[in-house]
Amino acid sequence: MVKKISFAFLFCMMTTSAFATAEYDACYQAAKNDDEVALCMKAETARLLKSIQDMYFQISEHEQTRDWNNGNGLISGNLKDMYNHFIAYRNRYCSLFEKASENTFGSAEFDKERCLLNLTSDHYELMDKILLNANSGGEESDHDDE
Repeated sequence: MVKKISFAFLFCMMTTSAFATAEYDACYQAAKNDDEVALCMKAETARLLKSIQDMYFQISEHEQTRDWNNGNGLISGNLKDMYNHFIAYRNRYCSLFEKASENTFGSAEFDKERCLLNLTSDHYELMDKILLNANSGGEESDHDDE
């Protein structure tokens, strides 16, 4: 019961905007402990990562950002370099986060997957803004000059 409360509390502290899918919600509701929630988070992180890769491809093909990439999608160029650096940073940071969280409530797997999901979700939102800006012709919807 204490573990269920601890992972529920920690879960509430996470960013939820990019990963609120019905599959994730159903998995989370059915989970009986933090290791099962970790499996839900792992699946959701994989789904988000696939969406991010799709966004990178769209950015590489967009007329406004194609030249900046100076390459071929996620095969070569600035976007491949950026993606690889994001993955390396995310994995190292979450490894450190997991180590630093060893004496907290919850399992190491839960801590690791929570971190990976949060950082992947944050990156998803950042890349979504790039696509939004490229597709809007320069009008950023989050920006209000008035």
